[in-house]
Amino acid sequence: MRSVRQRGLAGLWLLCFGGVAVVSGCGGAGAYDCAEAVACEIRNDDGTSNGYCWGQCVHAPPDSFGAPELVWTGPEVLAPASCAELVRIVPGTGERIPLTDATRTLFARAMPEPAHGCPACACTAPACALPQTVTARSIEACGDGSMGTQTSFLLPAGWDGSCMSPGTVTAEQLGSLSIGPAIWEPCTPIVADEPPQPLAGGVAEVVVGCSGVVEDELCPGKGELCMLEQQPAHLPDGWRHCIVGDGDLGCHQPEGGADPRKIFSDRVGVFYVNLVTAPACSPCTCEAPATSRCEALVVAWEDAACSDILLGVDVNERGICLVPEPTSSLASVSATWLSNEPGTCTPTRGKPDDKMDGRAKTVCCLPKALEAP
Repeated sequence: MRSVRQRGLAGLWLLCFGGVAVVSGCGGAGAYDCAEAVACEIRNDDGTSNGYCWGQCVHAPPDSFGAPELVWTGPEVLAPASCAELVRIVPGTGERIPLTDATRTLFARAMPEPAHGCPACACTAPACALPQTVTARSIEACGDGSMGTQTSFLLPAGWDGSCMSPGTVTAEQLGSLSIGPAIWEPCTPIVADEPPQPLAGGVAEVVVGCSGVVEDELCPGKGELCMLEQQPAHLPDGWRHCIVGDGDLGCHQPEGGADPRKIFSDRVGVFYVNLVTAPACSPCTCEAPATSRCEALVVAWEDAACSDILLGVDVNERGICLVPEPTSSLASVSATWLSNEPGTCTPTRGKPDDKMDGRAKTVCCLPKALEAP
């Protein structure tokens, strides 16, 4: 619902000093008593009447739009922070003073282009890792519920299979021997290249709205409103006479003999209040390879120098448990790859978040080439 301030002709009466007012431009000079208010008809540069509106006459907007206001559009980096640059001209003197009645009512951003792009995604390489654990049990069975005494060989992360002697397991402690799996280490998604963000760096299109005084009964046409002291000639670059409506709306077009210069028919666009300033994207993901194979030959040794073999066994992703010969001991292990083929992961590019939006505002303005003087 638009709000229109009504002051009738009061704002245009001539003020008198010392008892009389000398008036010119209203059909000749003359003296008037202070009790008599004199309103002068305003003539545009083209000779047409502007009624008693010292400003811009416009057609009343549809109910889906708010009251007429002054609107600036342009790059965010240049956007005015307030309405302070708007001025009015004092009739008769030409003095430019701030348009004190102007109040900022709107700041909104244009929606980024649908094809703004998301980060390019990549994947770290998957890898095969040699077993990390070798565990001796005092019982001569694998998978028995009674675990017996356990002694673990803790192998270092990133072990390359060279001879390692984490300790010694005596024959009394070595009833069975479990060797952990050859591990397939998955790939990790990473952002390979950030795309330029349409709303970064202050270059995005924004709209700023400032409302001034709007009155009825001053313009010559029926249903017209006067944007008081808001003549086009007074506006800084980038400012226009516009209306703003909630949602994605169409702009009213001239019909019949209506003056197109007074109708807000130029649809500047749809802008969004509280729009997210950086496009949101779904995270990068990595698809595991269709095939991979990690298999190693692990050798257990009875001495610490890997020279007196106890046993050797092929180990894959499931690991293995063995029962060595009685009286055997364990003092070192080594390993070599039989198959080190982790495969290649496929990155999945992030996708724009369809939920990125804000509160839509449609801006319709007077045609630039037809704005009334």
